[in-house]
Amino acid sequence: MVTILAFIFVLGVLVFAHEAGHFVVAKLTGIRVLRFSFGFGKVLAAFTWRGTEYALSMLPLGGYVKMAGGDERESEGRPDEFLAKPPWVRMSVAVAGPAMNVVLAIIVFAVIAKVGYETYTASNRVGEVLETVELDGREVPTPARLSGFKEGDVIVAVNGKPTPYWVDIQRIVFPSAGTRLSFDVRRGGKLLTLEAEPALEPETGRGILGVAAYQTNDVLYVSENSLASRAGVEKGDRLAAFDGRPVASPEEFTARLEGLRPGPHELTFASARGVKVVTVDYGEGDLEAFFEDLGVIPGLTKVKTSASWLGAVPAGWRLTWETATGIARGMVWVFKGRVKVTKALGGPISIALFAGERARAGILPYIAFIGSLSIMLAMVNLLPVPVLDGGHILIGTYETVRGKNLSARARELITVVGLALVAAIVALALVADFTRVFTRPG
Repeated sequence: MVTILAFIFVLGVLVFAHEAGHFVVAKLTGIRVLRFSFGFGKVLAAFTWRGTEYALSMLPLGGYVKMAGGDERESEGRPDEFLAKPPWVRMSVAVAGPAMNVVLAIIVFAVIAKVGYETYTASNRVGEVLETVELDGREVPTPARLSGFKEGDVIVAVNGKPTPYWVDIQRIVFPSAGTRLSFDVRRGGKLLTLEAEPALEPETGRGILGVAAYQTNDVLYVSENSLASRAGVEKGDRLAAFDGRPVASPEEFTARLEGLRPGPHELTFASARGVKVVTVDYGEGDLEAFFEDLGVIPGLTKVKTSASWLGAVPAGWRLTWETATGIARGMVWVFKGRVKVTKALGGPISIALFAGERARAGILPYIAFIGSLSIMLAMVNLLPVPVLDGGHILIGTYETVRGKNLSARARELITVVGLALVAAIVALALVADFTRVFTRPG
């Protein structure tokens, strides 16, 4: 039920915002809007104001705007119809939908930046440099190895941006596949500059550097009112055993968590004051809840980042831009054949499942998902495909250069081609959805 409700809300907000953009600009440019509906299907309630019917429809999956003369077969030859307007007006209406999605994303990310968000992360010290990585079915040297990274290096900045924690490094590296980055590295008291170009991981579209964070079994952070804090675990203590068996490293601890049976489990922490035992009741498959109850992740610290009131909107814009450029880069990799289409695409099933996961993770992860999906919706709609907003912009540009509108027959043919392309994309997305569902672990 959570998944269904989360999906309906996400789709409703995004599509409604998109259509609201079209509606506002259509009104401002003198286009007669016949109906602006929240939801689809049977109209449940409606009222008319200034020539527009405002309706509430049965299916709350966004909404739609019906403009006069949007279809030549319904044209009455009036000057306030959509197709009667000059190309620049029609292009403005088309751009307004994606633009509203971008505005929504900026607002969402600005709220997240102001409220702040917490994450567990390691320090900026390199614990391991991988020799090779498998890409496109073959083993190749990692960018880190080729660039001269060494274990123990401390990455203090990337492209001039300070990186006090490992998550700061990931935020720059992940969306930068194929882009040369400059790393300021502290090694043995000396400051070096290393350059590396993260490789593309076809499965995820992320950039890979080939380094792993340095971690120990030391406790770096203990959440208030957690099981660990109640048992007296403090910063500086060390995880010594799990279910009575010694734990030599964080990697060993993580490996032991795979296939963990439901029920109570004991974690033993050693300190100068003696041994402390914490018992955690593990619910099947919910490791996030396991660590939240425990209040400790060995080798990691909890970091909270937040912006000031003045810095919230710039931070929202920055996060929006970073997300958009990451998506654009991913699209380019797909078109180049470097990332599998079925891995990159996601249809309604994937969106619904992820919406449910993010909703269960908390309000901030959920609205962050809304922001990211809003940007994705804007960018997909701007693709130069007929029937999408990008197609309308392309046609408008062509008509402006040509100085003459397309014929009704040409518009019909373009619409048929556009519908076929969109249907093909939807079919691919559904195939990707079913592939993910039937190959999910467990």
